[in-house]
Formats: sequence, C-alpha cells, structure tokens
Amino acid sequence: MHLPDVQDYLAREFPQVFGSGHIVVEAAHDGVATLVLTPGDPHLRPGGIVSGPALMTLADAAAYAALLSLTAEAKMAVTTNLNISFLRAGAPGAPIRLVATVVKPGRRLSVIVAEAFAGDALLAHCTMTYAMPAADVAVVS
Repeated sequence: MHLPDVQDYLAREFPQVFGSGHIVVEAAHDGVATLVLTPGDPHLRPGGIVSGPALMTLADAAAYAALLSLTAEAKMAVTTNLNISFLRAGAPGAPIRLVATVVKPGRRLSVIVAEAFAGDALLAHCTMTYAMPAADVAVVS
C-alpha cells in the first residue's frame, strides 16, 4: 500500500487512534513507517509526562503501518508481542516521532523494531512481532 492508502485505511478502521489528529502517519514505504504524536491531555500520566500506553499505541500503530506499506495482506495481521524500553520521559505538547522498520517480513511472523524520539532525544526502543494471516484468510477492504 502507498502512503495515502495507508493513511486512509488507518483513519477509517481505527478512528479511536487516528480520529483526534494527535497521531499522524507522516511516511510509510518499503517496510518503514514514521508516525508523529503531538501529546495532549489524554496522553499524559500524573506528573505531566507522556504515558507508557500512549507510546505503546504509537509504536503498535507504526509497526502496523510499516507492514501495510509492504502488503495489503497485512490488514489481517495481529500483534503477538510488544516489548518496549522507556529511556526518557516525553514532555506534553512536544511532538514525538516514531520510526518503525520491518526487519523480518515473514510468511507467519514478522518482526518490527521502532524508536521514538522527541527532537534528538531517544525516548523509547520497541520490538514487536506480528502474526501474519494464513494464505486462506480473506483480506477485508
């Protein structure tokens, strides 16, 4: 899928993630996707820093977009593992750019790595595994 197709598909199928405009798909091509989160109140935890679940959502969405940039069959892929290391806190309002790269596109399992940055500061490193759909599973549009 090309960038406009990935953007349209994610906005349509995941309005709870992409509907507010806080998360934007900036790029998606050849197994690499870049998403940007502009954190607002819903993304903050006590202490005024970006919450772990907000960063995990960003990482998972970016991994999915990276897979979609390789094949439309990835529409039926599901997350089987997400491991994240939080390295620094994200500040409210400061954009967080996360780049996800498919490092092993597989027939059954695909592995994606991602890193989240605020400016030049590395906030989180993430490794994810997705189960790819079986050949006989119909792809939804």
